Amino acid sequence: MRSDRDDHESDDTAADRDDSAADRDGSSPPDCPRCGEPIAFLTVSGPMTGSVSPCGCSVPPALVHRED
Repeated sequence: MRSDRDDHESDDTAADRDDSAADRDGSSPPDCPRCGEPIAFLTVSGPMTGSVSPCGCSVPPALVHRED
């Protein structure tokens, strides 16, 4: 029989797995080429048109890339 503590520990382990999957490559999000803020999302609306979130800057999609 499992206790509430056992259930809580298994939830923590699942959260740790999710965090490690997100950080698997060990890099941080790319920075906006216009303002330098970390980019969460890139929305591409054309071959030379895009915007990044959360800062909202308009940037060509080709300028957004991850540093290795």
